[in-house]
Amino acid sequence: SMIDEILDNPDKLWSPIEVINWSKNNFEAHFVPGDGFFYSDTGYHILGLIIEKITSKSLGDVFKDFIFEPLEMNQSFLYGYSNPIKPLKVEVAGLYVGDVNVMGYKSLGIDFAGGGIVSTNTDLLKFMKAIVNKKIISNDTFEKMADYSKFSIGIDYGYGLMNFTSIPIVFPKEYMMWGNAGSTGSYMFYNPQLDLYMIGSLNQFRYAQKGIRSLFSNIRLVSKYRKEKEKRGF
Repeated sequence: SMIDEILDNPDKLWSPIEVINWSKNNFEAHFVPGDGFFYSDTGYHILGLIIEKITSKSLGDVFKDFIFEPLEMNQSFLYGYSNPIKPLKVEVAGLYVGDVNVMGYKSLGIDFAGGGIVSTNTDLLKFMKAIVNKKIISNDTFEKMADYSKFSIGIDYGYGLMNFTSIPIVFPKEYMMWGNAGSTGSYMFYNPQLDLYMIGSLNQFRYAQKGIRSLFSNIRLVSKYRKEKEKRGF
């Protein structure tokens, strides 16, 4: 697996083309392009290369020029490809595969456009608020991103957006939210029902479901707290 490649060759800095070719050599297509939906980071790598071609800039510089600098996300950078705008205030947290901390491995740069950004909760909150308030993208662009396909029960997926829909008993309305979640137990969502931003990470590969459960647990706590405040008249 790709995680095995990260562990077995920690000093190898993968190029996006190498990752795409590795995927072509190790996986089979699920359907003819345009005939279905299946999540894959490879598509994001291709998109990253297209962005570099169009702008004549590295993807790290594109993020800095179009997102990080305008939003003052000074502690964010693309791992292995760029540096933060200002020196980091704290040490970068560990990222684990089992008991192995892979933060610092060159091979972790394999993520590239598929989710290779290192950031802080403060910076990510700035980013999410900018998306919600359409500060860095237009409403038309957001509507295109929200062209959802069914991902799993109660979850739809668009262009970079994951959307939780309401299902009686399984997903109450308080869980209706959109954003994204990662394989390391990371998540960044906006809940319109509660006007709530939820950002966090467990920093552990293969912890995607645990991250979502943590997210739901936090929503229940916030919802319960707000209901108690309403009862008491605060």
